[in-house]
Amino acid sequence: MLGRILITGLVTAVGLALPAQAHAAIGQDPLTVGAVQGNTARSPYAPATGNGSSSAKYQVRGVVTQLTRSHTATGVEQHGFFLQSRTSDTDDDPATSDGVFVYTGTFTTLIGGYAPTPGDEIIVSARVAEYFNLTQLTGAEWVTTLASGLDVAGEVRIDDATPPADKPAADLFWEQREGMQLRVRAGSGVVSNTKTYASTDDAEVWLVDRDDPVVKRPDPYGRRVFRDAHPLDKVADGNGNRIMLGPMGVKAAADDSSVVLPPARTFDTVSSDAVGGLYYAFNKYGIQVAGVAFTRGADPAANNPPRPADRQRELAVATFNVENLYDFRDDPADGCDFIGNAGCPGVDPPFDYAPGSQSEYDSRVGGLARQVVSGLHGPDLILVQEAEDQDICRVVGAVLSCGPDLADGKPDTLQELALAIGRIDGPGYDAAADRGGADARGIVSGFLYRTDRLSLVAANQMSLQVPYRGAPAPGNDEVANPKAFNAVLPADVDRSTGVDGSNVYTRAPQVGLFEVRAAPGSNDRYQLWAISNHFSSGPDTRVGQRREQAAYGAAITDAIEAGHPDARVVLGGDLNVFPRPDDPLPATPGDQLGPLYAAGLHNLWDNLVTEAPSAAYSYVFEGQAQTLDHLFVNDALHGDLIQMRSAHLNADHPDGVSDHDPQVARFQSRAGVTVGDASVVEGNAGRTPLVFPVTLTRPLSQALTVCATTVPGTTTLPYADYEPYLGCRTIAAGATRVDFAVQVRGDRLRERDERLTLEVTALSAVRLVDGRGAGTILNDD
Repeated sequence: MLGRILITGLVTAVGLALPAQAHAAIGQDPLTVGAVQGNTARSPYAPATGNGSSSAKYQVRGVVTQLTRSHTATGVEQHGFFLQSRTSDTDDDPATSDGVFVYTGTFTTLIGGYAPTPGDEIIVSARVAEYFNLTQLTGAEWVTTLASGLDVAGEVRIDDATPPADKPAADLFWEQREGMQLRVRAGSGVVSNTKTYASTDDAEVWLVDRDDPVVKRPDPYGRRVFRDAHPLDKVADGNGNRIMLGPMGVKAAADDSSVVLPPARTFDTVSSDAVGGLYYAFNKYGIQVAGVAFTRGADPAANNPPRPADRQRELAVATFNVENLYDFRDDPADGCDFIGNAGCPGVDPPFDYAPGSQSEYDSRVGGLARQVVSGLHGPDLILVQEAEDQDICRVVGAVLSCGPDLADGKPDTLQELALAIGRIDGPGYDAAADRGGADARGIVSGFLYRTDRLSLVAANQMSLQVPYRGAPAPGNDEVANPKAFNAVLPADVDRSTGVDGSNVYTRAPQVGLFEVRAAPGSNDRYQLWAISNHFSSGPDTRVGQRREQAAYGAAITDAIEAGHPDARVVLGGDLNVFPRPDDPLPATPGDQLGPLYAAGLHNLWDNLVTEAPSAAYSYVFEGQAQTLDHLFVNDALHGDLIQMRSAHLNADHPDGVSDHDPQVARFQSRAGVTVGDASVVEGNAGRTPLVFPVTLTRPLSQALTVCATTVPGTTTLPYADYEPYLGCRTIAAGATRVDFAVQVRGDRLRERDERLTLEVTALSAVRLVDGRGAGTILNDD
């Protein structure tokens, strides 16, 4: 108590020289930080609601533990520091934090001229504020310095950052330590890339503690958490065990607000203990470490990557969100892509998604091209999202030429990407999109397709009427390939979680009809319908609208199949919601993709998560992996599926060229032949045909000759029980079946059922799915 009495006298003496409002009560001890924080989310000294500061000032005592620095989007420098009670001077209440953030704004000193110095124990007089749920001190005046040169680690409590997995319990863990120094232990596992926000040089990286069960998993690719329902994660716990690191301490240590956290990728580990103050902003807690280093872990790109397709017999289809791919040209038809533009209808204020320079754009396009060639292995068809719809250029002699009269109906950005792929010896691509499907800021979905395998079917052969309950958009009847479809959002759609615009889609789906060569140079061709989608952002908002977008996608698929019974359909893209069940948090699912499942479409994520669960994701949000990008296929195409994989090139990496990982699926491109089984009652005399159906998985564009022969079983004798067969038949172009009849001899002998086999000879034009049909002669004697 002697120390406390001496401090009281000192504060009283100093306090008499200050204005009356500078402290709560003259002659009383300064408040502990715990008293300022209180044992609830808001300080008892701050206004009861909202953002704001107390009118009175209060004297608070603590040790300066760490300086912080940052800057706003306009470049204004921001300063502050963390103040924490010495372990010998706390309120002994575990429900109250012993640390607090002191905001000094553009100033590096307090009122009174004092420059905060870590290791100083000081008394300040400040207002107590709540700022978006962060308790902080503002308008701070220096009262006195009680000690200098203290060993911060020895004088204040530094807890290990070990939040529980249960989200509410984790929120309490953080709240009770707000403003305090926390330790991230060496060996803690990184569960996200280092994400940097260019306008403010803010950054974040997410981890879990080294002793968390997630980090102990034997599979290095399983050492992460998932936001959507996933076999490697518990849906209900909310993954409260995640720890976020922020850069404000690193910036202060470097005396440079442009410094960011060092680059880390998922599966790295923290090299040595990292310590910093706990801050709260944008609805998340972050430890503002003074420094941190990472040890490289498993490469996310090596986690079950896509395999190259065998072009002679396989077709590869991908979906790829290229994240705001705007070029460095000001679109004369779009007033919101460059700073200084007047703005676009429905877009306020004007967006600035254009790159900072031509070289920055070229670098971005080059990075995307390398991913298409090396990571995706040059898929035959790419369903693209988030390309700028600008069309003021065309390819002339392998160069993009631009001018007022050079529009060619293809997005310039995708054409430049195709050219960049060619420059690195990738396959030849062409681009396609209907600009009428763009949103208000000029973002459109579309296609890149390999010209050695695919071509667009003539638009006048693509008549498609889509029955749908909403009033169709005026452009729906226009003839085009690809074609954007949209409609008025029906009035009964649930709007409780918000909607985006008055139409079903803000970015209308692009429907493309392609002719596919079974192999490069092959005369066998078939049609593939592709629907490139970019649903409204979410996934927890616009729930009703997103479900309606899925319903419209199902209607498009139904319309295709109604007019083309043998159609192969792929519907994919950035659907901005999880696979079924799509809303693990909250616990009541919206089943937003339900209409697609109900239409009989197969989500290839189901195949991926079964075969490679650790690789089943396409996006990382605040340290949680999740799937937003999907490939749905109809029955016909699902029957051709070989493998579905996700190319983990971006979401886990600090230098990704997009924030989404592409999805790649490989399909059999050659028609498959199956010989069906057959049976017949023998009869007592004469000949009875035993008919084997030989079917194709899809019609061929030209006639196919199929040859077959009979092979006796152990219970049959050729000539005695049946007439041996060796011959060929033709499946006509456009047909899918031919029957082979083997003549069975009838007799009156009592015998067991007799068996034989019909074998089809393998043909190079097709693939043999099942080339042996089992024939059974049923005895009736």
